[in-house]
Amino acid sequence: MWILFSPSEKKKTSHSQEIKTKKEFYKDFLTPNLEEVLNAYYAFLTSASDEELKKLLGVKNLNMNEIALLQNIFKIPLLKAILRYDGVAFRALDYEKLPLNSQEYIDRQVLIFSNLFGLLKANDLIPYYDLKQGNGFLGFESKKFYAKNKEKYLKFLDKEKEILDLRAGFYQQCLPIPSTFLVYEPIFIKNQKKVSHYAKYYRGILLRECANNNLKTLKELECLMIEGLNILDIKRDMANSKTLIYYEVTA
Repeated sequence: MWILFSPSEKKKTSHSQEIKTKKEFYKDFLTPNLEEVLNAYYAFLTSASDEELKKLLGVKNLNMNEIALLQNIFKIPLLKAILRYDGVAFRALDYEKLPLNSQEYIDRQVLIFSNLFGLLKANDLIPYYDLKQGNGFLGFESKKFYAKNKEKYLKFLDKEKEILDLRAGFYQQCLPIPSTFLVYEPIFIKNQKKVSHYAKYYRGILLRECANNNLKTLKELECLMIEGLNILDIKRDMANSKTLIYYEVTA
């Protein structure tokens, strides 16, 4: 079973587990042709105006220390992708405090949809980078990038036939999953209303419990007891070829 996860806008600029970079660190990633993409990213970062950089990163003010890191993307230290991201879902997961067997589960089963690197394995080693969701540079756009590599990604995913889809809508659009896969997607309900923005927190909690229980199949998910999340219903969404599992948030 694969578990698909979104990245976060916020990323750690440094970490105690970082290692020295290596030439072509991206060589064994799932996405081919990353050298071309990263060279274009570097070229843009080192030539763009302040306003262009603000737009690329989705910020009102530039942090020059972070810009310096971005402009040295081929030279700065590397860190596991699952540790590099620092958003709500990743803090809810709290990877570093998980037992070793749970961490190993995540390293094996979790795939993260990066705006820049494409489909990442949780334990792929990546440098600090930044790219606002939906923004592009020098002809690069995330959705077009995923479309270009669609066949490569689906061939890799085909190693497993079951998928727990914890992605946000943008990344579901980047790579729709064919009906040949059994796909479950959680929907979180609180006070009889669908949770939208804060759903990422509960996705992190759900991922944590899947790892702690070494979940191997989606059928096992239907029986998984999670504190603060009660299963309300499980429905087949024929229009989108997936099964929706509804959780009531009680915590």
